Amino acid sequence: MIDWYSVGFGALWIFGMGLMTATLSFANYLASQQKRRFKQVLEMPACRIIINLGLVFFCLGWAGGMSAIWERLLWAVLALMFALHTWQARKISSI
Repeated sequence: MIDWYSVGFGALWIFGMGLMTATLSFANYLASQQKRRFKQVLEMPACRIIINLGLVFFCLGWAGGMSAIWERLLWAVLALMFALHTWQARKISSI
């Protein structure tokens, strides 16, 4: 029998890692095309939002996959922190 609960949470953290990897790859490409430093491109609000969103998915996936309650709580707190950083970066980009 397939444990869909584990499959779902496993897909969350893998999706988060894929999102972060794609963003880093695109930031590297953009830095080379614009003759800018990689760090400058990563500090752009759009990159910060997507990286933080990927970290939220990553943490939520691990929170769902843990068996001990304190581990789940720790991963959930990390996900909440990254979600707040995402919200702050979104507010900065709209200014």
